Amino acid sequence: MRDLEDHHWWYGVLHSMAARALASRLPATARVLDAGCGTGGMLAALRRRRPLWRCEGVDLSAVAVEFCRERGLDEVRAGDVHALPFGDEVFDAVLSLDVLSHAGVDEVGALDEMRRVLRPGGVLVVNVAAFPSLRGGHDEAVESVRRYRRAGLVPLMEGRGLEVEAAHYWNAWLFLPLLVWRWWSRSKAVESRSAGSDLAPLPWILNGMLRAGGWLDAVICRAWTVPFGSSVWVVARRRMRGVGR
Repeated sequence: MRDLEDHHWWYGVLHSMAARALASRLPATARVLDAGCGTGGMLAALRRRRPLWRCEGVDLSAVAVEFCRERGLDEVRAGDVHALPFGDEVFDAVLSLDVLSHAGVDEVGALDEMRRVLRPGGVLVVNVAAFPSLRGGHDEAVESVRRYRRAGLVPLMEGRGLEVEAAHYWNAWLFLPLLVWRWWSRSKAVESRSAGSDLAPLPWILNGMLRAGGWLDAVICRAWTVPFGSSVWVVARRRMRGVGR
């Protein structure tokens, strides 16, 4: 992840989507938490784009935290998304990028914790892998144990005291090639012994073309609510006091 996330087109599109979603909903100064921040690519992107925001991170992996520190991200600490080391209602926004689908994560417990640390009206941005039919060796390599559909994720979040403002799939343009590739990889008898991530370094020209195509795909998916894609994207707010849960 550390080798790829600053340059790979998929991470670039994801980070741009998150930064844009927050920028349109948060004030000039805001406190933001990346819950499950990995090696810090998202936090570094936010620091470049919004230097007045106070951006903090938590990750269970001590190795990931060390990579963050090497980037100069000092407000990152080791911690569990089921027991975030912060008080109640202290963040204006929380990011959860490909965390809920991870092995060892209780989706309900994690959502409850993220809601707890959000101020009333605060923003939660969630990205998760989509469609069980796309499961393959990549999921094993990144320790992803579940894939979601929008129709199931939205009620799950709304049931935790969150009001969904936007929900759509993205990376739809590669859905069919991924479906064929994952089906073929599952059909191989050796798949369980050769599981590996689909993300790898690419020539810069190809990477740039894919990033432009991925960003266009994300814009189209948001505008037209395309009913398929490899990821589900949700933006929600914590309900104000006295409204629902």
